[in-house]
Amino acid sequence: MDWGLALGISTADFAAHAFSRDPESVQGIRRFARETIAGWGLRTYADDLTNVVNELTVNAVQHALPKRGGQAKAWLGMAHTGGTVVCAVTDPSPAPPTPPSCRSPEYLAPTGRGLVIVDALTSQWGYARTHSGGKIVWARITTPHS
Repeated sequence: MDWGLALGISTADFAAHAFSRDPESVQGIRRFARETIAGWGLRTYADDLTNVVNELTVNAVQHALPKRGGQAKAWLGMAHTGGTVVCAVTDPSPAPPTPPSCRSPEYLAPTGRGLVIVDALTSQWGYARTHSGGKIVWARITTPHS
């Protein structure tokens, strides 16, 4: 499947990678994101972009991929066009992400801050339902000096 065309992206700077619940798969996604970002000459934004990718993919693993049985996968797509990078994670769950304004994690809780981080590091984020019944959670990062 040509993810760029499916998402309406017409840029040469597009990359996609599948991942699963497997810890090595999630580590591979972070490595994939860093290598893609470096290939686009955006090393200045590598930490922010990698953190956003990490939060979106970890949310998919924790909340959307089945904990047992099957080899369900989610996908990360990244596109760089003009002064913007869009990171999008598609997963099989129809459940929408919970916006940071709708909940407050406990002070010392080890989880619950993923979308707060995404919101702080991006210019915009959101989600859309897919035709297959899942969703795409996306985040846009402005890279004005790229």
